[in-house]
Amino acid sequence: MNAAIAAKARKFAPIVLPLAAIAAARTMTFTDWAAANATLAALLFAWVVADGLALGLIAKADRHRPGLKALLGAFAAASLVIVLGAAAPVRAAILSMPPLLAALGVTVVAYLGWSAVRAGFAWRAERSAEAVLGSFIPRPLARAILHEFGMMHLALFRWNAPRDVPAGAQAFAYHRYLNPMVAALLVLQLFELAVVHFFLMMWNPTIAWIAFGLSAAGALWLVALMKSFRINPVLLDRDRLRVRSGAIVDAVVPLDAIAGIVPAFDEATRKRKDTLDTALLAAPNVCLELAYPVAIPTMFGGSREVVRVAMRLEDSAGFIVALGQGGCQNPSV
Repeated sequence: MNAAIAAKARKFAPIVLPLAAIAAARTMTFTDWAAANATLAALLFAWVVADGLALGLIAKADRHRPGLKALLGAFAAASLVIVLGAAAPVRAAILSMPPLLAALGVTVVAYLGWSAVRAGFAWRAERSAEAVLGSFIPRPLARAILHEFGMMHLALFRWNAPRDVPAGAQAFAYHRYLNPMVAALLVLQLFELAVVHFFLMMWNPTIAWIAFGLSAAGALWLVALMKSFRINPVLLDRDRLRVRSGAIVDAVVPLDAIAGIVPAFDEATRKRKDTLDTALLAAPNVCLELAYPVAIPTMFGGSREVVRVAMRLEDSAGFIVALGQGGCQNPSV
């Protein structure tokens, strides 16, 4: 247990410690001492921010050797934090130092120029927005941003969108049992949004509107999630099973990897990391044992191996029949 805690601490320390140091340095710029010694406070703040981001990147990098572009990106991010993050007197001192401003500006321009060139090559190679945006920011962050934009677009504009069912695939729905429960959560969230906004407005209007924006985005995300459950059914074709759960899960399992169907998984088995459980808010009615581990993608760009799949389908009997016809050697274990 202690070894596991230590391993997690080592994993997150390069992220948490630099951010904590930068937050502490920013707080110091709001003190009376910083106002009285603005130039010194500005130089100290710039040093802590640049040093913190660079050391955090070095600590996380393979063999503690980050690439030149990554290091330049850390200094470019530090430049923005230095100019935008300090208190007004310290920021004024920064803006009154042309050499410091020139160094910060050159760093940002160099990083953007280098990234723009890489973005051009990435577009020609992959023709994807993720590749282009990933030239400017870390690829997992680019993927997450584009995913959220896609969810907002789905929530606001894609009404009555057709289901994503390629030719030759059989679709098995699951949204009719799930969407009423998500809709109930959405209604509760809207009530909470109204009540919290009312009380926050009496305390601090700025915080109230920030909270309102975040809550409204969360409500739109739930709307998009309900739509994605209908648009993305589970698919079965001649050689693979595509396990989907709206915008949350999209994993491909080869049919020859399915050893058979078991009656049920207990709660402990469903919670194991090597179980893919897409039966949200309900018990599964289709439980598959796999003959060998299958790698599935995670939401943040990684992957994990699973040896079991649990789903809740509206036509579970029809799925079992289709699975047997599709080539599963033992569809009724």
